[in-house]
Amino acid sequence: MDFKNQSINALTNHTFHCECGKDHLAAIKAIEIGKGVLNKLPAILKKQTKKDGSPLSTQDTVLLVADKNTWKIAGDEVDALVSRAGFQTRQYIFDIDKMHAEDRYVTVVRDQIDDTTALVIAIGSGTINDICRYATFKEGIPYYIIGTAPSMDGYASSVSPLITHNIKKTFSAVCPEVIIGDTDLLATAPDIMIAAGFGDIIGKYLAINDWKISRIINAEYYCPDVADLVLETVQKCVNAVPGLAKRDPQALQYLMESLVLSGIAISFVGYSRPASGSEHHISHFLEMSAVFDGQYGQLHGSCVGMATCLISSMYQQLLEKPWDYARARRHAESFDYTAWESETNRVFGKASDAVITLYGKTHQNDPLNVLARIDQIEKNEEAIRHLIQNVVDQTARTPEYLKTLGGLTDPNAFIAGGERFRDILLHAKDLRDRYAALQMFYDLDELDGLVDSIIQQYYQ
Repeated sequence: MDFKNQSINALTNHTFHCECGKDHLAAIKAIEIGKGVLNKLPAILKKQTKKDGSPLSTQDTVLLVADKNTWKIAGDEVDALVSRAGFQTRQYIFDIDKMHAEDRYVTVVRDQIDDTTALVIAIGSGTINDICRYATFKEGIPYYIIGTAPSMDGYASSVSPLITHNIKKTFSAVCPEVIIGDTDLLATAPDIMIAAGFGDIIGKYLAINDWKISRIINAEYYCPDVADLVLETVQKCVNAVPGLAKRDPQALQYLMESLVLSGIAISFVGYSRPASGSEHHISHFLEMSAVFDGQYGQLHGSCVGMATCLISSMYQQLLEKPWDYARARRHAESFDYTAWESETNRVFGKASDAVITLYGKTHQNDPLNVLARIDQIEKNEEAIRHLIQNVVDQTARTPEYLKTLGGLTDPNAFIAGGERFRDILLHAKDLRDRYAALQMFYDLDELDGLVDSIIQQYYQ
Protein backbone atom coordinates (compact mmCIF):
# COMPACT_ATOMS: atom_id res chain seq x y z
CA MET A 1 0.00 0.00 0.00
CA ASP A 2 1.38 3.38 -0.96
CA PHE A 3 -0.20 5.38 1.86
CA LYS A 4 2.31 8.22 1.86
CA ASN A 5 1.30 9.56 -1.56
CA GLN A 6 -2.45 9.60 -0.92
CA SER A 7 -4.48 12.58 0.25
CA ILE A 8 -5.46 12.67 3.88
CA ASN A 9 -9.15 12.08 3.19
CA ALA A 10 -8.35 9.19 0.86
CA LEU A 11 -6.91 7.36 3.87
CA THR A 12 -10.09 7.50 5.93
CA ASN A 13 -13.40 5.67 6.09
CA HIS A 14 -12.08 2.90 3.85
CA THR A 15 -10.63 -0.52 4.64
CA PHE A 16 -7.21 -1.26 3.14
CA HIS A 17 -6.18 -4.89 2.80
CA CYS A 18 -2.45 -4.58 3.41
CA GLU A 19 0.44 -6.87 2.57
CA CYS A 20 1.41 -6.79 6.26
CA GLY A 21 -1.55 -9.11 6.86
CA LYS A 22 -3.70 -6.58 8.71
CA ASP A 23 -6.74 -4.69 7.43
CA HIS A 24 -6.27 -0.96 8.07
CA LEU A 25 -9.17 1.38 8.79
CA ALA A 26 -9.51 4.91 10.16
CA ALA A 27 -13.26 5.44 10.50
CA ILE A 28 -13.29 9.21 10.03
CA LYS A 29 -15.97 10.63 7.73
CA ALA A 30 -14.40 14.02 7.04
CA ILE A 31 -11.17 15.90 7.70
CA GLU A 32 -11.08 19.61 6.95
CA ILE A 33 -7.76 21.41 7.45
CA GLY A 34 -7.04 24.88 6.08
CA LYS A 35 -8.01 28.50 6.24
CA GLY A 36 -11.66 29.21 7.07
CA VAL A 37 -12.73 25.55 7.07
CA LEU A 38 -14.73 25.94 10.30
CA ASN A 39 -17.46 27.49 8.14
CA LYS A 40 -18.03 24.06 6.57
CA LEU A 41 -19.46 22.77 9.86
CA PRO A 42 -23.20 23.40 9.06
CA ALA A 43 -22.97 21.49 5.78
CA ILE A 44 -21.16 18.63 7.49
CA LEU A 45 -23.76 18.47 10.27
CA LYS A 46 -26.61 18.16 7.79
CA LYS A 47 -25.09 14.86 6.61
CA GLN A 48 -24.58 13.54 10.12
CA THR A 49 -26.37 10.42 11.32
CA LYS A 50 -27.05 9.20 14.83
CA LYS A 51 -25.77 5.95 16.33
CA ASP A 52 -28.82 4.10 14.95
CA GLY A 53 -28.09 5.37 11.43
CA SER A 54 -31.01 7.79 11.25
CA PRO A 55 -30.41 11.44 10.29
CA LEU A 56 -29.63 14.01 12.96
CA SER A 57 -32.89 15.88 13.60
CA THR A 58 -33.84 19.26 15.00
CA GLN A 59 -35.14 17.48 18.10
CA ASP A 60 -31.68 16.15 18.91
CA THR A 61 -29.13 17.97 21.04
CA VAL A 62 -25.50 18.61 20.13
CA LEU A 63 -23.36 18.78 23.27
CA LEU A 64 -20.42 21.20 22.99
CA VAL A 65 -17.53 20.43 25.34
CA ALA A 66 -14.60 22.79 25.96
CA ASP A 67 -12.51 24.21 28.75
CA LYS A 68 -12.61 27.88 29.72
CA ASN A 69 -9.68 28.70 27.42
CA THR A 70 -10.72 26.77 24.31
CA TRP A 71 -14.26 28.09 24.59
CA LYS A 72 -12.91 31.64 24.29
CA ILE A 73 -11.11 30.68 21.09
CA ALA A 74 -13.97 29.03 19.22
CA GLY A 75 -16.91 28.18 21.49
CA ASP A 76 -19.33 30.95 20.56
CA GLU A 77 -18.55 30.58 16.87
CA VAL A 78 -19.12 26.81 16.92
CA ASP A 79 -22.34 27.28 18.89
CA ALA A 80 -23.60 29.79 16.30
CA LEU A 81 -22.69 27.52 13.38
CA VAL A 82 -24.49 24.52 14.91
CA SER A 83 -27.55 26.66 15.59
CA ARG A 84 -27.41 28.00 12.03
CA ALA A 85 -27.61 24.42 10.80
CA GLY A 86 -30.88 24.07 12.72
CA PHE A 87 -29.77 21.96 15.66
CA GLN A 88 -30.15 22.50 19.39
CA THR A 89 -27.04 22.95 21.48
CA ARG A 90 -26.02 22.48 25.06
CA GLN A 91 -22.64 23.44 26.50
CA TYR A 92 -20.35 22.02 29.14
CA ILE A 93 -17.29 24.14 29.85
CA PHE A 94 -14.67 22.89 32.30
CA ASP A 95 -13.91 25.79 34.63
CA ILE A 96 -10.26 24.78 34.92
CA ASP A 97 -7.26 26.72 33.70
CA LYS A 98 -5.05 23.71 33.03
CA MET A 99 -6.16 20.09 33.08
CA HIS A 100 -4.88 16.66 32.13
CA ALA A 101 -6.94 13.92 30.54
CA GLU A 102 -8.09 12.05 33.64
CA ASP A 103 -10.76 9.40 34.04
CA ARG A 104 -12.71 11.59 36.50
CA TYR A 105 -13.29 14.15 33.73
CA VAL A 106 -14.56 11.40 31.44
CA THR A 107 -17.20 10.70 34.08
CA VAL A 108 -18.15 14.40 34.10
CA VAL A 109 -18.74 14.40 30.33
CA ARG A 110 -20.66 11.13 30.42
CA ASP A 111 -22.95 12.65 33.03
CA GLN A 112 -23.76 15.45 30.56
CA ILE A 113 -24.88 12.99 27.87
CA ASP A 114 -28.61 12.24 28.12
CA ASP A 115 -31.19 10.56 25.89
CA THR A 116 -31.49 13.67 23.70
CA THR A 117 -27.73 13.92 23.04
CA ALA A 118 -26.99 12.68 19.53
CA LEU A 119 -23.54 14.18 18.98
CA VAL A 120 -20.67 15.64 20.99
CA ILE A 121 -18.46 18.34 19.51
CA ALA A 122 -15.18 18.70 21.38
CA ILE A 123 -13.55 22.13 21.15
CA GLY A 124 -9.89 22.00 22.11
CA SER A 125 -6.81 19.89 21.59
CA GLY A 126 -5.27 16.97 23.50
CA THR A 127 -7.03 16.89 26.84
CA ILE A 128 -10.54 17.74 25.65
CA ASN A 129 -10.19 15.40 22.67
CA ASP A 130 -9.08 12.40 24.75
CA ILE A 131 -11.80 12.97 27.34
CA CYS A 132 -14.58 13.29 24.77
CA ARG A 133 -13.29 10.41 22.69
CA TYR A 134 -13.50 7.97 25.59
CA ALA A 135 -16.77 9.38 26.97
CA THR A 136 -18.54 9.06 23.60
CA PHE A 137 -17.04 5.62 23.04
CA LYS A 138 -18.53 4.48 26.32
CA GLU A 139 -21.89 6.10 25.52
CA GLY A 140 -21.94 4.83 21.94
CA ILE A 141 -22.48 8.18 20.23
CA PRO A 142 -20.40 10.03 17.59
CA TYR A 143 -18.17 13.00 18.24
CA TYR A 144 -16.34 15.71 16.30
CA ILE A 145 -13.18 17.57 17.27
CA ILE A 146 -12.61 21.24 16.47
CA GLY A 147 -8.89 21.76 16.92
CA THR A 148 -7.79 24.93 18.69
CA ALA A 149 -4.03 24.26 18.68
CA PRO A 150 -1.66 22.06 16.65
CA SER A 151 -0.19 20.78 19.91
CA MET A 152 -0.50 16.96 19.87
CA ASP A 153 -0.97 13.97 17.60
CA GLY A 154 -4.15 12.45 18.99
CA TYR A 155 -6.76 14.16 16.82
CA ALA A 156 -7.36 11.16 14.55
CA SER A 157 -6.36 8.45 16.99
CA SER A 158 -8.61 5.61 18.07
CA VAL A 159 -7.09 5.45 21.57
CA SER A 160 -7.29 7.72 24.61
CA PRO A 161 -4.35 8.06 27.01
CA LEU A 162 -5.90 8.80 30.41
CA ILE A 163 -4.58 9.10 33.94
CA THR A 164 -6.50 6.50 35.91
CA HIS A 165 -5.67 5.06 39.33
CA ASN A 166 -2.59 7.31 39.40
CA ILE A 167 -1.03 5.93 36.21
CA LYS A 168 -1.28 6.98 32.58
CA LYS A 169 -2.87 4.20 30.53
CA THR A 170 -3.93 4.04 26.91
CA PHE A 171 -7.51 2.87 26.33
CA SER A 172 -9.03 1.69 23.06
CA ALA A 173 -11.81 3.99 21.91
CA VAL A 174 -12.95 5.43 18.55
CA CYS A 175 -11.84 7.96 15.98
CA PRO A 176 -13.79 11.21 15.72
CA GLU A 177 -16.22 11.22 12.83
CA VAL A 178 -15.07 14.69 11.79
CA ILE A 179 -11.85 16.65 12.38
CA ILE A 180 -11.72 20.37 11.68
CA GLY A 181 -8.42 22.23 11.86
CA ASP A 182 -9.00 25.84 10.81
CA THR A 183 -5.63 27.54 10.45
CA ASP A 184 -7.19 30.85 11.50
CA LEU A 185 -7.84 29.26 14.90
CA LEU A 186 -4.56 27.34 15.01
CA ALA A 187 -2.60 30.53 14.40
CA THR A 188 -3.89 31.94 17.71
CA ALA A 189 -2.14 29.19 19.70
CA PRO A 190 0.78 30.22 21.92
CA ASP A 191 4.29 29.46 20.66
CA ILE A 192 4.74 26.73 23.25
CA MET A 193 1.73 24.84 21.87
CA ILE A 194 3.00 24.98 18.30
CA ALA A 195 6.41 23.83 19.53
CA ALA A 196 4.68 21.04 21.47
CA GLY A 197 2.93 19.83 18.34
CA PHE A 198 6.22 19.77 16.51
CA GLY A 199 7.85 17.96 19.46
CA ASP A 200 5.17 15.28 19.35
CA ILE A 201 5.78 14.85 15.62
CA ILE A 202 9.57 14.68 15.57
CA GLY A 203 9.44 12.02 18.28
CA LYS A 204 7.93 9.72 15.65
CA TYR A 205 11.41 9.18 14.23
CA LEU A 206 12.28 7.41 17.47
CA ALA A 207 8.94 5.61 17.70
CA ILE A 208 9.32 4.08 14.24
CA ASN A 209 12.94 3.17 14.98
CA ASP A 210 11.90 1.41 18.20
CA TRP A 211 9.24 -0.47 16.24
CA LYS A 212 11.80 -1.60 13.66
CA ILE A 213 14.23 -2.72 16.35
CA SER A 214 11.51 -4.65 18.20
CA ARG A 215 10.64 -6.41 14.95
CA ILE A 216 14.26 -7.65 14.80
CA ILE A 217 14.62 -8.55 18.48
CA ASN A 218 11.10 -9.74 19.34
CA ALA A 219 9.60 -10.62 15.94
CA GLU A 220 6.92 -8.00 16.68
CA TYR A 221 4.30 -7.25 14.05
CA TYR A 222 5.41 -4.37 11.83
CA CYS A 223 3.83 -2.64 8.85
CA PRO A 224 6.38 -0.91 6.59
CA ASP A 225 3.68 1.03 4.74
CA VAL A 226 2.29 2.55 7.94
CA ALA A 227 5.83 3.31 9.09
CA ASP A 228 6.62 5.01 5.76
CA LEU A 229 3.44 7.10 6.05
CA VAL A 230 4.56 8.38 9.45
CA LEU A 231 8.14 9.08 8.37
CA GLU A 232 7.02 10.92 5.23
CA THR A 233 4.71 13.22 7.17
CA VAL A 234 7.36 13.89 9.84
CA GLN A 235 9.83 14.99 7.18
CA LYS A 236 7.21 17.26 5.64
CA CYS A 237 6.70 18.87 9.02
CA VAL A 238 10.45 19.26 9.59
CA ASN A 239 10.71 21.08 6.27
CA ALA A 240 8.00 23.48 7.46
CA VAL A 241 9.89 24.69 10.57
CA PRO A 242 10.82 28.11 9.09
CA GLY A 243 7.18 28.70 8.16
CA LEU A 244 5.95 27.56 11.56
CA ALA A 245 8.19 30.10 13.23
CA LYS A 246 6.36 32.78 11.21
CA ARG A 247 2.89 31.18 11.73
CA ASP A 248 2.55 30.78 8.00
CA PRO A 249 -0.91 29.27 7.25
CA GLN A 250 0.53 26.66 4.90
CA ALA A 251 3.09 25.56 7.49
CA LEU A 252 0.39 25.34 10.15
CA GLN A 253 -1.65 23.23 7.76
CA TYR A 254 1.34 20.89 7.26
CA LEU A 255 1.77 20.56 11.04
CA MET A 256 -1.92 19.87 11.64
CA GLU A 257 -2.00 17.34 8.79
CA SER A 258 1.07 15.63 10.24
CA LEU A 259 -0.59 15.40 13.64
CA VAL A 260 -3.77 13.98 12.10
CA LEU A 261 -1.87 11.51 9.92
CA SER A 262 -0.04 10.23 12.99
CA GLY A 263 -3.41 9.45 14.55
CA ILE A 264 -4.54 7.73 11.35
CA ALA A 265 -1.45 5.51 11.58
CA ILE A 266 -2.45 4.57 15.13
CA SER A 267 -5.95 3.71 13.95
CA PHE A 268 -4.53 1.63 11.11
CA VAL A 269 -2.69 -0.73 13.47
CA GLY A 270 -5.10 -0.45 16.43
CA TYR A 271 -2.62 0.76 19.02
CA SER A 272 -0.10 3.55 19.41
CA ARG A 273 3.09 1.74 18.35
CA PRO A 274 3.66 3.83 15.15
CA ALA A 275 3.63 7.03 17.18
CA SER A 276 5.01 6.16 20.61
CA GLY A 277 8.31 4.79 21.89
CA SER A 278 10.68 5.53 24.75
CA GLU A 279 10.26 9.28 24.25
CA HIS A 280 6.58 8.80 25.15
CA HIS A 281 7.41 6.58 28.13
CA ILE A 282 9.43 9.47 29.55
CA SER A 283 6.70 11.95 28.68
CA HIS A 284 4.00 9.88 30.40
CA PHE A 285 6.12 9.59 33.55
CA LEU A 286 6.75 13.36 33.56
CA GLU A 287 3.03 14.05 33.21
CA MET A 288 2.17 11.61 35.99
CA SER A 289 4.79 13.14 38.27
CA ALA A 290 3.30 16.59 37.78
CA VAL A 291 -0.17 15.31 38.68
CA PHE A 292 1.23 13.58 41.80
CA ASP A 293 2.72 16.91 42.86
CA GLY A 294 -0.56 18.75 42.30
CA GLN A 295 0.83 20.63 39.30
CA TYR A 296 -0.01 20.80 35.60
CA GLY A 297 3.59 20.45 34.43
CA GLN A 298 4.38 20.90 30.75
CA LEU A 299 2.39 20.03 27.64
CA HIS A 300 2.55 16.42 26.46
CA GLY A 301 4.23 17.38 23.17
CA SER A 302 6.78 19.52 25.05
CA CYS A 303 7.66 16.48 27.15
CA VAL A 304 7.98 14.32 24.02
CA GLY A 305 10.18 16.87 22.23
CA MET A 306 12.56 17.19 25.16
CA ALA A 307 12.68 13.42 25.63
CA THR A 308 13.46 13.02 21.92
CA CYS A 309 16.55 15.18 22.43
CA LEU A 310 17.69 12.95 25.30
CA ILE A 311 17.03 9.57 23.65
CA SER A 312 18.82 10.76 20.51
CA SER A 313 21.84 11.73 22.62
CA MET A 314 21.79 8.38 24.45
CA TYR A 315 21.61 6.52 21.16
CA GLN A 316 24.61 8.49 19.88
CA GLN A 317 26.61 7.53 22.96
CA LEU A 318 25.60 3.89 22.56
CA LEU A 319 26.99 3.89 19.02
CA GLU A 320 30.35 5.13 20.24
CA LYS A 321 31.13 2.08 22.40
CA PRO A 322 31.42 -1.68 21.93
CA TRP A 323 28.53 -3.72 23.26
CA ASP A 324 29.78 -6.08 25.97
CA TYR A 325 27.50 -9.08 25.72
CA ALA A 326 29.21 -11.07 28.46
CA ARG A 327 28.66 -8.20 30.91
CA ALA A 328 25.08 -7.78 29.68
CA ARG A 329 24.35 -11.45 30.37
CA ARG A 330 25.83 -11.25 33.86
CA HIS A 331 23.68 -8.20 34.51
CA ALA A 332 20.56 -10.00 33.27
CA GLU A 333 21.25 -13.03 35.49
CA SER A 334 21.71 -10.81 38.55
CA PHE A 335 18.17 -9.39 38.40
CA ASP A 336 16.58 -9.31 41.86
CA TYR A 337 12.81 -9.02 41.70
CA THR A 338 12.46 -8.10 45.38
CA ALA A 339 14.90 -5.22 44.97
CA TRP A 340 13.10 -4.13 41.76
CA GLU A 341 9.75 -4.15 43.52
CA SER A 342 11.13 -2.08 46.39
CA GLU A 343 12.56 0.48 43.95
CA THR A 344 9.29 0.54 42.01
CA ASN A 345 7.37 1.35 45.18
CA ARG A 346 9.81 4.15 45.95
CA VAL A 347 9.90 5.65 42.45
CA PHE A 348 6.26 5.33 41.41
CA GLY A 349 4.64 5.86 44.80
CA LYS A 350 0.86 5.59 44.54
CA ALA A 351 1.16 4.37 40.94
CA SER A 352 3.42 1.45 41.89
CA ASP A 353 0.65 -1.15 42.19
CA ALA A 354 -0.29 -0.67 38.54
CA VAL A 355 3.37 -0.93 37.44
CA ILE A 356 3.90 -4.09 39.49
CA THR A 357 0.70 -5.60 38.09
CA LEU A 358 1.92 -4.86 34.55
CA TYR A 359 5.23 -6.56 35.32
CA GLY A 360 3.30 -9.64 36.36
CA LYS A 361 2.07 -9.84 32.76
CA THR A 362 5.24 -8.88 30.90
CA HIS A 363 8.18 -9.99 33.08
CA GLN A 364 10.31 -7.66 30.98
CA ASN A 365 13.34 -7.93 33.27
CA ASP A 366 13.12 -11.68 33.87
CA PRO A 367 16.57 -13.14 33.13
CA LEU A 368 15.25 -15.68 30.62
CA ASN A 369 13.47 -12.95 28.64
CA VAL A 370 16.41 -10.56 28.74
CA LEU A 371 18.91 -13.26 27.79
CA ALA A 372 16.78 -14.23 24.79
CA ARG A 373 16.73 -10.59 23.66
CA ILE A 374 20.48 -10.25 24.16
CA ASP A 375 20.98 -13.24 21.85
CA GLN A 376 18.95 -11.48 19.15
CA ILE A 377 20.77 -8.18 19.63
CA GLU A 378 24.14 -9.89 19.31
CA LYS A 379 23.00 -11.83 16.25
CA ASN A 380 21.68 -8.66 14.56
CA GLU A 381 24.09 -6.03 15.91
CA GLU A 382 25.07 -4.67 12.51
CA ALA A 383 21.45 -4.12 11.41
CA ILE A 384 20.51 -2.57 14.76
CA ARG A 385 23.49 -0.22 14.72
CA HIS A 386 22.50 0.85 11.23
CA LEU A 387 18.97 1.68 12.39
CA ILE A 388 20.30 3.62 15.37
CA GLN A 389 22.70 5.64 13.23
CA ASN A 390 19.86 6.51 10.88
CA VAL A 391 17.59 7.75 13.66
CA VAL A 392 20.43 9.72 15.27
CA ASP A 393 20.92 11.48 11.93
CA GLN A 394 17.17 12.14 11.68
CA THR A 395 16.89 13.64 15.17
CA ALA A 396 20.24 15.43 15.45
CA ARG A 397 18.75 18.88 14.86
CA THR A 398 15.79 18.44 17.20
CA PRO A 399 17.11 20.88 19.85
CA GLU A 400 17.72 23.48 17.13
CA TYR A 401 14.22 23.09 15.68
CA LEU A 402 12.53 23.25 19.09
CA LYS A 403 14.44 26.38 20.09
CA THR A 404 13.50 28.02 16.79
CA LEU A 405 9.85 27.46 17.66
CA GLY A 406 10.18 28.56 21.29
CA GLY A 407 10.05 25.00 22.61
CA LEU A 408 11.80 23.31 25.53
CA THR A 409 14.90 21.11 25.34
CA ASP A 410 16.28 21.15 28.91
CA PRO A 411 14.86 18.69 31.51
CA ASN A 412 15.30 21.35 34.20
CA ALA A 413 12.13 22.96 32.80
CA PHE A 414 10.26 19.76 33.67
CA ILE A 415 11.86 18.30 36.81
CA ALA A 416 13.86 20.44 39.23
CA GLY A 417 15.98 17.72 40.83
CA GLY A 418 18.55 15.57 39.09
CA GLU A 419 17.91 12.56 41.33
CA ARG A 420 14.20 12.61 40.56
CA PHE A 421 14.85 12.89 36.85
CA ARG A 422 17.36 10.06 37.10
CA ASP A 423 14.60 7.89 38.57
CA ILE A 424 12.32 8.80 35.68
CA LEU A 425 14.88 7.89 33.02
CA LEU A 426 15.77 4.60 34.74
CA HIS A 427 12.21 3.43 35.36
CA ALA A 428 10.08 4.92 32.56
CA LYS A 429 10.53 1.72 30.57
CA ASP A 430 8.36 -0.13 33.09
CA LEU A 431 5.28 1.98 32.36
CA ARG A 432 4.35 0.20 29.12
CA ASP A 433 4.30 -3.26 27.65
CA ARG A 434 6.33 -2.06 24.70
CA TYR A 435 9.94 -2.75 23.71
CA ALA A 436 11.80 0.48 23.05
CA ALA A 437 15.15 2.21 23.45
CA LEU A 438 15.25 2.39 27.25
CA GLN A 439 14.62 -1.35 27.58
CA MET A 440 17.32 -2.12 25.02
CA PHE A 441 19.74 0.08 26.96
CA TYR A 442 18.84 -1.98 30.04
CA ASP A 443 19.30 -5.27 28.17
CA LEU A 444 22.81 -4.21 27.14
CA ASP A 445 23.59 -3.05 30.72
CA GLU A 446 24.13 0.47 29.42
CA LEU A 447 21.07 2.21 30.87
CA ASP A 448 22.66 3.37 34.14
CA GLY A 449 25.71 4.80 32.43
CA LEU A 450 23.70 6.58 29.73
CA VAL A 451 21.35 8.05 32.31
CA ASP A 452 24.27 9.22 34.43
CA SER A 453 25.70 11.04 31.42
CA ILE A 454 22.40 12.88 30.90
CA ILE A 455 22.20 13.85 34.57
CA GLN A 456 25.78 15.08 34.53
CA GLN A 457 25.14 17.13 31.39
CA TYR A 458 22.03 18.87 32.65
CA TYR A 459 22.09 18.83 36.44
CA GLN A 460 25.73 18.89 37.59
